[in-house]
Amino acid sequence: MKSVPIFAVILLSMGVAAAQDDPAAISPIFNTEFASQAAQASSATLSYTIAHFPYGGGYSTRVLLSNSGSSTANVNVKFFNQAGASTLVPLEGQGMQGSQAMTIAKNETMAIGADTSQRNGLPQTDTAWATVSSTAPLNVFSLFDYGPKPPAITGSVGAQSTAPSKTFRFPVSVGGSVAYNAGMALANPNGSQTTVTVKVLNGDGTLKGSFPETLPANGQTIFLLNQKMTFDTSTLFTGSVAVCASQPVGLVAIGVEGGPTGLFTISVTTDPCP
Repeated sequence: MKSVPIFAVILLSMGVAAAQDDPAAISPIFNTEFASQAAQASSATLSYTIAHFPYGGGYSTRVLLSNSGSSTANVNVKFFNQAGASTLVPLEGQGMQGSQAMTIAKNETMAIGADTSQRNGLPQTDTAWATVSSTAPLNVFSLFDYGPKPPAITGSVGAQSTAPSKTFRFPVSVGGSVAYNAGMALANPNGSQTTVTVKVLNGDGTLKGSFPETLPANGQTIFLLNQKMTFDTSTLFTGSVAVCASQPVGLVAIGVEGGPTGLFTISVTTDPCP
């Protein structure tokens, strides 16, 4: 269940300059969340993907599940490691758990969080992800934070957990004077291998380049965009990313700007792939 230090949380780096010159320096942020309606709560599906759930090594994750509908939601959450195997995670007040079942009444909100005592109790960052099934529509939101010197939190960022989708589109900036970057967590909620092609488009809509990702059944991967493609970081790249999958997958996309605490959620759509 130990993650390869390249995405750890979708959070923080060792610093802006380091992030530009050495992608691994910021990897703990994106080496490991969070579809159908990106950056929005989906009300048309009963399946959701929490594409990133890191903990340990200074990181922690908290997930809010809100039922704003008119009926009670019977909810099941199941955790997996990056290789696709069912896994146990330390949940606050629950101990090591591989799944959670809950009943969320209308207008009720419940939370699942990593045990905060493990934030710095574990020397390394472990990465998991989860599927959510529900009998009623939910708004699922994940909060990632980093606090290597408690009780202070050095940085945090949130992301919507949406329904799996075969396509995602979102704008990105990379490089420039404030060292923009973008990190992604991709999770495969299917029982078979899924092939993903990530396309990067220039600002004028032409193709800058692309790269493949192969996810095993129930597997997950995390990376920073500049770990997969070459950018001239002395200039600012502005364009977009298209994620095109052979089967519906889950996605979390997080932006980085200006240093370890300059993290922001990226708005994602499920428009068709170019």
